[in-house]
Amino acid sequence: MSVFISKDACDLDDIPSFLSAKNISGLYQSLIRFESVPFKIELDFEVVFFPSVRSAKFLLDSGKMNLSSYVLACNGMQTQKRLEELGYACDFVAENAGNPEEVSKNFGSWLGQRKVLVPHSNISSLSVKKHLNNNQLSTVEVYKTVLSASIIEPCDVYVFSSPSNIQSFFKSNTPKLGSKLIVWGNTSLKSLNEHGYPADYTLKQGSINELKHLLQSILKT
Repeated sequence: MSVFISKDACDLDDIPSFLSAKNISGLYQSLIRFESVPFKIELDFEVVFFPSVRSAKFLLDSGKMNLSSYVLACNGMQTQKRLEELGYACDFVAENAGNPEEVSKNFGSWLGQRKVLVPHSNISSLSVKKHLNNNQLSTVEVYKTVLSASIIEPCDVYVFSSPSNIQSFFKSNTPKLGSKLIVWGNTSLKSLNEHGYPADYTLKQGSINELKHLLQSILKT
């Protein structure tokens, strides 16, 4: 059996070693890359919400903000984990990162009337804003996502981690007939459907641990 995951091995914790121990051939490759963009922050806010750890990385790398001066919030346990590794704790963590509607509703309820800054990429859907008032939301583009299409050898299981990875994949590939397709949340599911394919499984929490448990379950069948 072979498994493709649209993330680099260094971002998958122990999944590569787990699959290797099961004699599963793993192909780990992100099909997108990221570039910083110039930006300014001249806004009034009390909370910073990170849709992904990448938004945090580019904001931190810019040196334009001292995050210790703000309340931090993020989307999903995986983003929380990476932020903690960088030395930052979040007061709000969206549990079901793969469900944008639920994330926005729960975050809006927690946020109350406070103002929030959302750093994001050039292709972000900014779904978190759905249940926020316009006067309490500020956004800033801190990086851009660039498609990096590549030919992927046919696999038995495909794991797509984002809509942009799906878009990049279909530029040069189609899934192997009879393969299992796994997507990272509802937004990725929508993208896969738009390319004419249903998903066999949709991750809800958006965590590496959730993916590992799902792969364990698939290998048993």
